[in-house]
Amino acid sequence: MVDHAKKRMHDPTTLPALTHIETCIDQVQHWIIYGGWTPSEPIHTQHYEPSNGKLRDIDYVPYWPDGVMHWVLIEAIYDVVVPKMDPYCIAGIKGRGPHSAAKQVARWMKTDRAGMKYGAELDIHHCFPESDHDFIEYGYRQLIKDKYWLRMADAVVDSFPNGLPIGYVTSHWFQNLAMTAFDRYVRGLDGVEHYYRYVDNVHLYGPNKRKLHRALEAAMEWLAAADYACNTCWQVYRTDYIDADGKHRGRALDGLGFVIYCDHTIYRKRTTRRLIRLCLNIKARPHGVPTPHQARQAACRIGQLKHANMHRFRVKYVDGVVSYRKIRKVVQNA
Repeated sequence: MVDHAKKRMHDPTTLPALTHIETCIDQVQHWIIYGGWTPSEPIHTQHYEPSNGKLRDIDYVPYWPDGVMHWVLIEAIYDVVVPKMDPYCIAGIKGRGPHSAAKQVARWMKTDRAGMKYGAELDIHHCFPESDHDFIEYGYRQLIKDKYWLRMADAVVDSFPNGLPIGYVTSHWFQNLAMTAFDRYVRGLDGVEHYYRYVDNVHLYGPNKRKLHRALEAAMEWLAAADYACNTCWQVYRTDYIDADGKHRGRALDGLGFVIYCDHTIYRKRTTRRLIRLCLNIKARPHGVPTPHQARQAACRIGQLKHANMHRFRVKYVDGVVSYRKIRKVVQNA
């Protein structure tokens, strides 16, 4: 309760729960063993993401009791189900973020050129809002048999009328557990040498374009049987390579926040422009001292540069424009 309350101190139910933590622990244990817990009505809000221009519907619950119960569900199964998941089921799992995945994909591009000759991409349309409750509940029942956990998980899933809510900490876990069978199915298809799934984005790689087309069609048929719709932006393409003249041909892998070539990795163009604009705005401030919000943004974006081959870019557009020591000082004092 203490560990997961650090980012929820603004919630009006957090401080009273921590003040009477022993009573809350006894209540949670009673709910787990004997039942009787009823999930609260979600609080609805909307969040605009300037990075992709999307307005998302967000639903969340108060820290006590729902937030605590959600984390109890996750902590109880973490060490058990993570080894059973696909090793390249990305996002929401410690150590499996986009940076580690991009590093692995770049390693595949350098060490297995035959297996990465062709790439295929597939995007599930409205993955969370259109998830079928029966499919989700059947999916995690294949991995978890504990009756106490299943009772609480069913209560959380059934508390939302349609699909899984974006904003619940349990949603991506339920989705990943249900999609474990899909990951195993796609990885075993003929012609698929490498595979990873980033939430609702499915990526397949193989040496034969015709087999990869068939694998992509089989994956879409599996998703259709589970009542998922796929966006029409699916594609199969030749990945990046260097020809005899030393020029880059094919297409680089655009995903996970990076553009991955066969011999190097860079930022996406819009991410690069955003970082340049941020540095110029910081430079225009008095004495080049950023606001706390700008400092946090800059520290995050500059830190991500270590995952890309962009040394000259950093020297010219970052180190030559802003002082990282001032940024770090503002972050520490904020």
